[in-house]
Amino acid sequence: VVSTQSTGHYYIINNLRSLTLGMTRQKGKRWKRGEACVSNPGVKKHRLEAASVVRSKRQKTAPVAEGSGLSVALKNLDERTDNLMNDDEVTHISALSTWTIASGAAGTLPSFERVRKLWNSPLDSHKEVCAVLTAITEVIKSQGEEESPIAYFAALLTALESATATEQQTAVTYLLSLVIPSVPQNILRAKFAPSSKLLFTVLESQSNKDISVALVRSLLSSISHLLVQQDPAIWSESSVVRMLEFLIQFVFHTKPKIRHSAQRSLAQLSRTSPVACSLVLKSCTQKLDAYIGSKEVQVTLHTISFIRYILPHTTESELRAGVESLLRVVALRHTKVASAGLQALTSLFKQETQATGEMQGQILMNLYSNKPANYDHPITTVWLEALSGGYSHLAKLEPKLGIIMAHSLFSVCSDSVLSKNSDVVQATLVCLEEFCVTNIPPGLDLYEDEIKEKKQIPLVKVVNTLKDMLKLTYQSVWDVVLQVIGSLFENLPAECAYIIEPLIPALFVIREAPDFENSTLFNSTAGSLVKLVGPRQLLTIFPLSFESSDIVNIPNGWLLPILRDNISNSELSYFVSDLVPITATLRTRAETLKQENKTLDAKVCFNLEFQIWSLLPSFCKKPTDLLESFKIIAKTIGTLIGQRIEIRNILCTSLISLIETCQTDDQKIELGRFAKNFLPILFNIFLSEPKPEDPPQKPIIDCIGSYLSICPQDTLHVFFEKLLTKSKEEVMTDHVKKVVLELLVTMIAHLGMEDLNTMYSEIVPWLSEPGNANRQKRAYQILWSILEGRTEAHDRFVISHLDDLYKHLAESLALAQPAAKKHRLKCLLSLVKKLDIENFEFIPSILPEIVLCVKEQNEKTRVAAYKCLTAIGYVYLDKSQDKRLAMKNYIEMIIAGVTGQTHLASATLLCLSKIVYEYNSHLETEVLDQILEIVVAMMESKQRELLKGVLAFIKAGIGVIHFSIMEPYVKPILEGFTTWDKPIRHHFRAKVRVILERLLRRFGYDMIHKLAGEEHKKVVNHIVKEQRRAKAAKYGTGRKEEEESEEEEAGLQSDEDGDEEMMEDFKQLRGKGSRAEMTAKLVEGDNPLDFLDSSMIPRIYKGTKKEPCSLPEKDGKFVIEDLAKKIEDAMISEGEDDDADSDDEVVKAATNPFGRPSKGIYRDTKKDKKPGGSSDGTSYKSGKAAGDMKKKGKHEPFAYLSINQKKGKKKNRGQFDNLIKAGKAGVLKGAKSKGLKGKKIKFGKSI
Repeated sequence: VVSTQSTGHYYIINNLRSLTLGMTRQKGKRWKRGEACVSNPGVKKHRLEAASVVRSKRQKTAPVAEGSGLSVALKNLDERTDNLMNDDEVTHISALSTWTIASGAAGTLPSFERVRKLWNSPLDSHKEVCAVLTAITEVIKSQGEEESPIAYFAALLTALESATATEQQTAVTYLLSLVIPSVPQNILRAKFAPSSKLLFTVLESQSNKDISVALVRSLLSSISHLLVQQDPAIWSESSVVRMLEFLIQFVFHTKPKIRHSAQRSLAQLSRTSPVACSLVLKSCTQKLDAYIGSKEVQVTLHTISFIRYILPHTTESELRAGVESLLRVVALRHTKVASAGLQALTSLFKQETQATGEMQGQILMNLYSNKPANYDHPITTVWLEALSGGYSHLAKLEPKLGIIMAHSLFSVCSDSVLSKNSDVVQATLVCLEEFCVTNIPPGLDLYEDEIKEKKQIPLVKVVNTLKDMLKLTYQSVWDVVLQVIGSLFENLPAECAYIIEPLIPALFVIREAPDFENSTLFNSTAGSLVKLVGPRQLLTIFPLSFESSDIVNIPNGWLLPILRDNISNSELSYFVSDLVPITATLRTRAETLKQENKTLDAKVCFNLEFQIWSLLPSFCKKPTDLLESFKIIAKTIGTLIGQRIEIRNILCTSLISLIETCQTDDQKIELGRFAKNFLPILFNIFLSEPKPEDPPQKPIIDCIGSYLSICPQDTLHVFFEKLLTKSKEEVMTDHVKKVVLELLVTMIAHLGMEDLNTMYSEIVPWLSEPGNANRQKRAYQILWSILEGRTEAHDRFVISHLDDLYKHLAESLALAQPAAKKHRLKCLLSLVKKLDIENFEFIPSILPEIVLCVKEQNEKTRVAAYKCLTAIGYVYLDKSQDKRLAMKNYIEMIIAGVTGQTHLASATLLCLSKIVYEYNSHLETEVLDQILEIVVAMMESKQRELLKGVLAFIKAGIGVIHFSIMEPYVKPILEGFTTWDKPIRHHFRAKVRVILERLLRRFGYDMIHKLAGEEHKKVVNHIVKEQRRAKAAKYGTGRKEEEESEEEEAGLQSDEDGDEEMMEDFKQLRGKGSRAEMTAKLVEGDNPLDFLDSSMIPRIYKGTKKEPCSLPEKDGKFVIEDLAKKIEDAMISEGEDDDADSDDEVVKAATNPFGRPSKGIYRDTKKDKKPGGSSDGTSYKSGKAAGDMKKKGKHEPFAYLSINQKKGKKKNRGQFDNLIKAGKAGVLKGAKSKGLKGKKIKFGKSI
């Protein structure tokens, strides 16, 4: 009953909505807001007759039992709907779709959340669901029951008994499928018999011809959930088994939605009931076996897609039977069926099953026996994926068996990798790489004893197969082979290096093969080999040594860069014993060649020596024999650091690597024992004046810092005393002074308590030294190193000197140099973090300095100042009991700066911006109001620096200050923009535009457009327009839809007085390039025009309103004037008639059809902008005689050149000097003859 009547009502509503939308799309016929239905007639005779006809038809087609509670509720719903239709106000029609939600008739259960989203849907099925839910809810409420899943479950079952129409049954069962998961288990078990009987009765009534997909899906979901909640003992009843067998039929249904719903429901049931799982699997295997010899491919594909969800929950025997059925189907080699079966196996391998390692091995052997043909590329790709998944699953069940069966995999893949199909090759690569990653590490753990004894293991066969794949037969796929070998090297342990020794020569041979183009991939694979076997074993097979003295190049020298990038955890003794002698030989040979004037050969030897020394940092990364080998090479390194400038940085980097990769305290002690030898050498080098050709000194100071970290304290104290004494010497160069201070800064992080006290007492006078900015800068650096020290000595020192530090930093404020401000702020930041409540009085003394530093030119200084502001706020919040009061006091201290000079006031506003942005949630409303009032008052200033701070605060505040606090100040802010002078408005136009964009995002178009001034309204409209265009361009909206959305979304559809002006503004913003003013011209050649030819495009050019396109004559032909004649006439009469714009356009069209733009870098710079004609004087040329002639209304035909020496290009300056001297001489001579000698004569600047 509800379905028919509600459909009629919604039909009327939809007609009204479509009529309204149709009228609003027509420009110029928009209704005022709230008056969209004023044109409806007052008499509703025909509408009432239509409603009565609909009701009469409904009553005939869908009778309802009088005594049922559902019928009463539906009748009440009809009466309420009739009252709405009989009302005089048409606006009540829209209430039909909202009154139920407002009155709570839609139900309050979370289960019906999906239904609430469909309440305004135009679909009849959705309307039916909403109507039934409303009726059921009223029935429950009328009986005094609470809304609960149990009440809805009972009411819906009762409604399903009385429902006869398919639409009503669909709606009821859909609601039942939503509410049944929330019904308690004991209720579902108690009411299983009647509820299951009812649901199955409805399900059986559905025939294949007139089946309702939505109804069957809801029934399947409800029945499956009902069965899931039952006691396992219920599966012994034959009736339940028959129910399940009936449900299984839908798994193979032809309709996809029904089939998927049945598969999903039965898969859920199989996870909870072993009996159901066994029955479902039995049915599936029967279907698969029935496929053999038949052509029912579609049913078999549906079965395979479903069985993958059942097999993981079966027992071992059932799993074996199911897999055997799948393998039999795969053996038939049908492309679709075999691919589906292999995909099902791949999915099975990725899940936890009852399979054993033995069963998994048998499955893999069956897959090998069913290997597809090489030309069957689709099945081969899926087969390789199944093989890869099978080995990955085998690695979890029986890792040792995976190593044993590895040879079979690599042998098969060695054939498939030669396939001409790229997908097969890629699948082969993925399969082999996956095996190396998942199977090799766990499998080799079980061969630990054999590996220790270096016995042969099954993986040797894999190495031999890979060796065969490096032959020329596989040259086209060497890139794939190299990737597989690299993956093998990366996953083998170092103990297995002996296994791959036969592979190394074959690997290096392919590098010398002709047309080898995989150098990058080869270097990566060789790098993995270096990490596996180490440099000693590799260079034993491919040595770097040479015998003949006349040979310059080292054999296998290409290995040096690979060794440099991949050596780690190696033996330092090998470098000392084998490579250092080679460097000495190369050095000697280079000197000999240099004396023999063989410069090029000598340079080659020097480069080879440098490359070998560049291996030392890599050998110093976690060496395995540091304690034994470092004392052997330490003297050599120290000597070479002082003597060999070209390798000094390499040696320093090696020492740094040794120190940073120390793994035990014994290694640190061993390295620290040589600090007394290395540090003096490094100090002397760093103190010496660098030469232009010397390498950078940063590695030296880094090496000093690293060695100081492991230096014994007594040795460190000696060096500190010497450096401190050195810093007090009066006779020192500037370089030495700078270096000594830098060394002290580096050393301060490692000093003890006694040395820290000495250093502190030394630098305190430097803080107040006004003349030496560099020394003051170093003092703050040293102080910051002390404050940030992480040792126990530093912590004790800071705690004991905290009050003294506050005092000295406050006293040295006035004497701080600009170069030291950044480091001073870093010291203040460290002290602020250590503040307690007792030391809060330190903050007011440093706050003015921090505020002013936010306006410094140095960016790092500004960043440090903002960090200090944030840190102070954090200290107030963290260590104050009343956090809001503390933040209020903090804000008041900063606000005091707005009364100062312009620079201080602007800096104060920037600080307020940062604090409000960081701590807006901790600020009270009255504090924010106070700040905003100050900002609005400062907008009246005419100082640009101050206004810059105002705009910065507004920009930050719009996004973080609460809407209700910021809203009252929007109007004063917008009015403040209009009070500025024109130069100020022009200067800040970009910043104001950004603020307007943020205001539009925060407060909306209507409010901002209403409050903005006339000048800014155009900007607001332009911003909205650009945003709509950007949105349209992003989502591919057309221009027409874009303009309509602009008008609708921007609020332009009302009939207010300002709309026409607003539309005019939009037209002006479009500029001269609007479509209405654009015309096009055609340039005709010797041949007729073919408008379908692409060569026509260059012959079309843009015209103007003054010269529109030629119109067709009556016979349809275009009349195009003789352009050649017009060009000739225009060239003859050039300059005679300056008003002939059309002639100029024609000439331009002939030379360049598209013309030149009026703006930009491609504009015509030679065009005369003044009425005087061309600047080169050709317009004054006479056609009858030589020379120029005067023309009316123009300048006289003379050249006026500036002879001012300060103007013009440098190359032209001074070329009129002689002319000026001659002119002066003539004037003086004339002055003598006229008796003007001795009087002052004024000379002109031009002649």
